[in-house]
Amino acid sequence: MRKIGYHTSVTKGWVQAMEEVKGFGATTFQFFSRNPRGSKAKELDYEDLASFQKYRSDFGPVIAHGAYTMNPASSKEEVREKSIALLADDMERLAAFPEDTVYVFHPGSHTGDGVEKGIERIVRGLSVVKEKFPHGRICLETMSGKGSEVGSRLEELQAIIEGVADDNLGILLDTCHMFSAGYDLSKPGDVLNQIEDTVGLHRVHGLHLNDSLIPFGAKKDRHAPVGGGEIGLDSIVNFIGQSIFKDLPMALETPGEGADHEKEIEALQSALSSR
Repeated sequence: MRKIGYHTSVTKGWVQAMEEVKGFGATTFQFFSRNPRGSKAKELDYEDLASFQKYRSDFGPVIAHGAYTMNPASSKEEVREKSIALLADDMERLAAFPEDTVYVFHPGSHTGDGVEKGIERIVRGLSVVKEKFPHGRICLETMSGKGSEVGSRLEELQAIIEGVADDNLGILLDTCHMFSAGYDLSKPGDVLNQIEDTVGLHRVHGLHLNDSLIPFGAKKDRHAPVGGGEIGLDSIVNFIGQSIFKDLPMALETPGEGADHEKEIEALQSALSSR
C-alpha cells in the first residue's frame, strides 16, 4: 500500500489526527505548520509528538505545509523579511518533528518584477535560513503558473535549488499544478525524464494528489476530487504508480470531508494494486 492520506488539522494533536485519518483508510496526513494566513504557531506538545512517534508503526511520513502568506519572491522588502522569519521559525519547530517529516511551501510570486528577479530573491532568502534546515526534506512545491507565480517550470525550481546549494532542499509534486502548468501526466516516462534532467528525481520527497477542474496547460489552480476532473483517475494512478514514488507520502488536497477522501483513497489504492 502507498502512503496516501489527506490534509487535516492537528489542533487536537498528532495522535488524534492519525487515529482520525486512519479511520478513513489513510496512511499519512498533511497539516499546516501554523495558521495558513501566517499568524503565530501553536505551542508544540512534545508529549504528543513522542506518543505519535511511539505508536505510529508504519504510518507516515507526514507532510507539514507552510503558510500561504509566505512570499520570499515579493517586490516588497517587508513581505520578504516576514516570509523568511516565518520560514526560520518553522524550521526550528520542524526540528522537533519526526525526522522523516516532509515540509513544503510555495516558492512565491514575483509580483510583476519577472521570474528571474523572483528566483534571485527566493535564493537570497533561503540562503539566509538554510542553516536552520534540520534534515533533507524541505520542499518547494510545483506551481500551476497562475499570475506571477514562480515555480511552475521545473527549470525555475532547478535554478532555486542550485542557487541555494543545499542538499536538504527538494521538491514536492502537485498533480493539478503540474497538469495546469503543461506537464502531461498521461506520459509519466516523459515527465520523469524532465524531472531527472532538471532538479533530479532524488529531490522529489512527496506528492499532492489533486485532479483539475481546469483544462491542460491553462495555468490556473482549481482542484477537483481524484477522478472528477480533467486529468482523470487513470492518468493520476499511472503517474503516481511509478516505482520511484513508492515510499513517498501523498496527500489529497481535494474538496470534501473524511468520508469523501476515503472513497478517493480506496479508488487509488485499488487501482494501484491492480497495476
